[in-house]
Amino acid sequence: MYTYSIVIPHKNTPKLLQRCLNSIPYRDDIQIIIIDDDSDSSYVDFKKFPGYNRKNVEIYFTKEGKGVGYARNIGLQKAKGKWLLFADSDDFFNPNFLNALDKYKDSTEEIIYYLATSVESNTLQKSTRHLYLLKTRKKYYKKLRYNKIKAKDQLIYKNWEVWAKMFNRNFIEKNNLIFDEERIGEEALFVIKAGELSKNYSVDDFPLYCITYRKDSLCFSLDNENDFDERFMAKTRINTYLKKVKKDKFTIDLDKDLLESYNYGGATKMKEIMKIIKNNGNKIRLKTYIKYYIRTVYNPKIKMYLF
Repeated sequence: MYTYSIVIPHKNTPKLLQRCLNSIPYRDDIQIIIIDDDSDSSYVDFKKFPGYNRKNVEIYFTKEGKGVGYARNIGLQKAKGKWLLFADSDDFFNPNFLNALDKYKDSTEEIIYYLATSVESNTLQKSTRHLYLLKTRKKYYKKLRYNKIKAKDQLIYKNWEVWAKMFNRNFIEKNNLIFDEERIGEEALFVIKAGELSKNYSVDDFPLYCITYRKDSLCFSLDNENDFDERFMAKTRINTYLKKVKKDKFTIDLDKDLLESYNYGGATKMKEIMKIIKNNGNKIRLKTYIKYYIRTVYNPKIKMYLF
């Protein structure tokens, strides 16, 4: 019987996937589930796919190309462990992370919240991607002194990435929680809803996971208007939900998206995005309005970049 099921979606990064696998020690009670999201044979040698020769690794190849959310949902269906963990294939787990998991393996908790570190993917030099987690955790402890509800809000609404957390699988299945089948932002509502529903949870300051930074990652690199639209709409989906549950103070700032939209369709695109932002009920700073006005009214021919 498995204690842990680790779900790893993958697409076109086999060397990084192998690095992620190498960070997970061999143990009989660990089930590793890899879901390949229609990788291209020009990137991947399917005859030597990472994990093929490793015990307790299950590999599922999908041809639908529906993205990370779809892949993770397949992982949910295949998971057999008491506890669920999720990793991105270009990230990895930190040394001794199993000791941090084993502390809770017999507990009745529903979610365990951990911390993370971050590095540049190519050089492994320290990065800053994890610092917001430390800031949020500090706020959690500060609010915990006088208001447990407000403290928990810091965990739920300011920390909705699926990694660096451990979920009780029975709890997830009981509440029918699944991922949005989107390319970007697919994990947010899964994590938020799980946090809202949880009654028993623990907070551990061990840095379980290492987030990597890659310039060509979809999180940081937008190749075209479609990429921009998907990222922007992911943010508006999250904001719509936060407003629905009356957690407006945690909504995502869309000012930068409004200004950046100029690069994907000029003044016309900006007007389209502004309309969505207004319909979404998001506030825009005065200085952003001024820049918006300049770009849409004067419509300069020189391409203006976000600054």
